Amino acid sequence: MAETEQQRHNRELIELLNELRVALPGVQVLFAFLLAVPFANGFPKLSQTGRDVFFAAFLATALSTALLIAPSSYHRLRWRQNTRNACSSSRTR
Repeated sequence: MAETEQQRHNRELIELLNELRVALPGVQVLFAFLLAVPFANGFPKLSQTGRDVFFAAFLATALSTALLIAPSSYHRLRWRQNTRNACSSSRTR
């Protein structure tokens, strides 16, 4: 039996959210590691360039964490409002 358009959108949305949930713990572990690095003994010995690279990596990880959390949060908020169709169609824009 072929799935309807709405069923396909729902399935794709669930698959997307599941993929994000798989990737998120890895990014969170990396972010936690980067939070701990400045407290290491060797961090004060880094050159300014090394600190700049660390800061750039830290910001990129923080941004990627926020961007990976956003779809799940958006989905949960919209789901509670019973606007699942709007949630499914907004991701394709």
